[in-house]
Amino acid sequence: MKKNIVYLSGVLFLLIAVSACKKENNSNLKSVFSYVADGFRVTFTNFSTGAKEYHWDFGDKPGDSSSLKSPQHIFSKKGDFLVSLTATDGGQTNTFTDTVSIVGPNIKIDGDFSDWEYVEYAHTNDENFAGTIRAIKAFATAQDINFLVEGTADMKLELVDMFIDADNDPATGYGVADYPAGSGTDYLLEGPAASPSWGSVYIHTGTPAEWVFNPVSSFDAEANFSAIKPVSGKNIIEFSIKKSALGSIKGYINFALVELNSGWSAIGRIPQNGTPESKFIAVQL
Repeated sequence: MKKNIVYLSGVLFLLIAVSACKKENNSNLKSVFSYVADGFRVTFTNFSTGAKEYHWDFGDKPGDSSSLKSPQHIFSKKGDFLVSLTATDGGQTNTFTDTVSIVGPNIKIDGDFSDWEYVEYAHTNDENFAGTIRAIKAFATAQDINFLVEGTADMKLELVDMFIDADNDPATGYGVADYPAGSGTDYLLEGPAASPSWGSVYIHTGTPAEWVFNPVSSFDAEANFSAIKPVSGKNIIEFSIKKSALGSIKGYINFALVELNSGWSAIGRIPQNGTPESKFIAVQL
């Protein structure tokens, strides 16, 4: 009799254990999603089943996550990102990971600045730094490097110098004294943004200490400028430069933009200068 009781108890324990395992292993729990990218903004659609909670890791900036079922996320740059969705039901989890490819916005130089909405600022000058130029955005496509410049109501860009370090080597090209932490200008764009017909692209041919630039092309051939427009108390302009105008470039370029008056004196610049840490702004290509 005792043997039968022990046997029955063992069977009962086994049945309970199997039942518990079946309950814990939720075969209906599955994590999966799809996405639609619009520039840097991505809309995710969650097709998970059997889940009560969700955790998204967007693989972008550290700590960027969401617990929404189907969130939107603004990515900070172009590239491929591993996005993970973990679906949870009690103590059970299931994770789905997919590569989200971000190519960025379709920038058009047309005076409509809405396509820059989710492009982060490449640099913003300190509020106490004087001058007509306050902030700049930059975004590179396969053919062009695009810029959006925000300035005060006095920013006209009737004459500009744009210094470009195309080879990412501050030891080559002209060393701009205003940026001791890194410059090395390989190309100079000089002329009026407001009326660019006589502007030119120059290549540096001297030593880093010599202002020796030779013209290689024109603004008309290599650049495209919108009109300057007032927006919310600021003057804004967008323009582009063809990558092919800057020789063999890859990875990044570095640059500084200076507005000059009719007497060729600087009245605005970005980035700000005047410190040992001042250097050109880097742009991912």
